[in-house]
Amino acid sequence: MNKLGLALSGGGIKGMAHLGVLQYLTELGIKPSVIAGTSAGALAGAFYAAGFEPKEILEIGKTEKFFNYSNLLKRQGVGLFSSDVFGNIIKKYIPKDTLEALEIPLFITATDLTNARLKIFSEGSLATAVKASCCVPLVFQPVLFEDAYLTDGGILDNFPVNLLDNKVDKIIGVNVNCLNTMEGKMGYKSIIERTIHIAIGNSAETLKNKCDVYIEPPNMGNYGTFDFKKIDEIFEIGYNYAQNFTQEFLALKDETHHK
Repeated sequence: MNKLGLALSGGGIKGMAHLGVLQYLTELGIKPSVIAGTSAGALAGAFYAAGFEPKEILEIGKTEKFFNYSNLLKRQGVGLFSSDVFGNIIKKYIPKDTLEALEIPLFITATDLTNARLKIFSEGSLATAVKASCCVPLVFQPVLFEDAYLTDGGILDNFPVNLLDNKVDKIIGVNVNCLNTMEGKMGYKSIIERTIHIAIGNSAETLKNKCDVYIEPPNMGNYGTFDFKKIDEIFEIGYNYAQNFTQEFLALKDETHHK
């Protein structure tokens, strides 16, 4: 039987579009054999790999206020925020805190600031892996792990298609970090966000050719990393856009489910 891999990019609250795509795949009866996720993609992938339905994850996202800037301000005061918020959410809903305990194998990227290299998690604490991967630079404090400071996987690998090399036969890639022209004045927060997006968005172009189905939900550039109020809207964009790929999905289903 051919294996199907799913690569989920980073993108803050825009990662809720991943859940919309997963919802449509669920309705078609398509389930990946392996998932690779970065940042928001790691967060969505962790819950999905643990057996949660996409709509359930969306509700958890609303309850726990994934990527809600004002929520962070209330919790932490000024300065860099603690990324523990992400680890705590994982521990609250997924009792077995190991990647090995997941129903679907999951690979998560983080950036090792200390050694200037990519860190890939495939075993050990799920909470630590997700926390490190979601650690948006200049917003969250880096995570200290095995004598190295880790931050957002998106810095070095925001669209982790390469993590699926030699593990699967077919790949669906979902990239929610597309850039458009920015209009209007830029405040401090938007300058940071824009800088990060440009830095991490440049590798997706070459990687999309490795995907058998490449999905880039439209208008994602209109949403900020912490645009929490738009969570339902973003989910719907992912869900609706995924329906344009029905034929490709069904062809993949035939190839990966019946051999």
